Amino acid sequence: MRSVNISLDLYSCLLCLILMCYLLFSHTRRTASSRCFILMCTLNIIISLGDITNWACEGYAKPWFPAVLNAGSMLFYFCIGPLLLTFTAYICACLGPQVTVHRGFWYVESALCGAQMLFSLLSLWNGMYFTILPGNVYSRGSALWLALLVPFLMFAGDSVLLAVYRKYLRRKDIFFLVCYIVLPMALNSFQVFHYGIALLNTGISISLLLIFINIQSERELQLQKQEKQLAEMRIDMMLSQIQPHFLYKTLTAIRRLCAVDPQLAQRAISDFSLFLRGNTEALTNRTPIPFSQELKHVQHYLSLEQLRFGTRLHVVYEISATDFLLPPLTLQPIVENAVRHGIAPQPEGGTITIHTWETPDSFHISVADDGVGFSPHSPDDRTHIGLENVRERLAAVCGGALQISIPEKGHGTVVLFTIPKEETA
Repeated sequence: MRSVNISLDLYSCLLCLILMCYLLFSHTRRTASSRCFILMCTLNIIISLGDITNWACEGYAKPWFPAVLNAGSMLFYFCIGPLLLTFTAYICACLGPQVTVHRGFWYVESALCGAQMLFSLLSLWNGMYFTILPGNVYSRGSALWLALLVPFLMFAGDSVLLAVYRKYLRRKDIFFLVCYIVLPMALNSFQVFHYGIALLNTGISISLLLIFINIQSERELQLQKQEKQLAEMRIDMMLSQIQPHFLYKTLTAIRRLCAVDPQLAQRAISDFSLFLRGNTEALTNRTPIPFSQELKHVQHYLSLEQLRFGTRLHVVYEISATDFLLPPLTLQPIVENAVRHGIAPQPEGGTITIHTWETPDSFHISVADDGVGFSPHSPDDRTHIGLENVRERLAAVCGGALQISIPEKGHGTVVLFTIPKEETA
């Protein structure tokens, strides 16, 4: 039975270590609940290691075995309190920020945890929870019932917490949290009456595995939600770039060119088709594209706008750096804003300057116009959506940033992109 118990405890350690390492080294966002779960796994590993010393050293009269057995037994009882208090914190993290648990509850749970830790330390001298008899034999203490009562009271408090705030949790969340209460308590009760079978740590580990499964299912739901939001963002992005007004004006300009300059009309149709293709491909492209490809898309768009504005729209390209990546349809919406809000309202038109350059740690793109001055606080909701889409995609895909500045009030706008080199490598 000794080897079986050691194997069960080692299994518990290994399982908790795998779960803990997965969360530690995964690239997902670290939340309060995941931090609590990692701490719970760590404490259960310590408890299991403490129990292993009991089964490995008991009955062997080597000089240093009594000290190891005392230390391991103390750790076993000592870490139960922090483990259960962390479980309480995990429940609160699952409840979310909309729920504030009364301070009195935390005071009671913390007091019970502190009592468990204190009594575990005192057991080294007064034998409350355990004693080590001659021959290095472990024996239960006279106040072992207290070591069982404290966890029971803490679990009872957690049960009350789940009952009071059950409307803030989904049924499956309540199920997995209740499993963490019921399974360890049932196996611990069995172990009290059948000493020699180490089931408590295994029960805790299985309960942690069930909670981990729930965490992963929650992450799957979050990923699906993000995918849906991303798809909606792509649609908004597409619609924001292909306005009926723009299509009508472009097609009208091409129709007029067919009569007066068929060759220029042919080139305009080519620009128009390539522009539409670029917008369509952006809906399905999830990866960054070369800047040169985005620049060509912008050039097709500006060529079409120059059909409408003629000599009122001037474009200057100062391209010093092209060897970097960025999300599709990042630059074009900003250039469109410059045309619509900067150049178009000015009777005399204006100039748009696209400039790229490189620094030791990043690439930069600026889109500047000398128009009437676009304000990021303008009431145009569609413009705000376009800017926020660009900002969010730039940060998520490339770790980049977008800044808008107005050098002179009512005159001109400068939009600056910054893309870190390590993110584009």
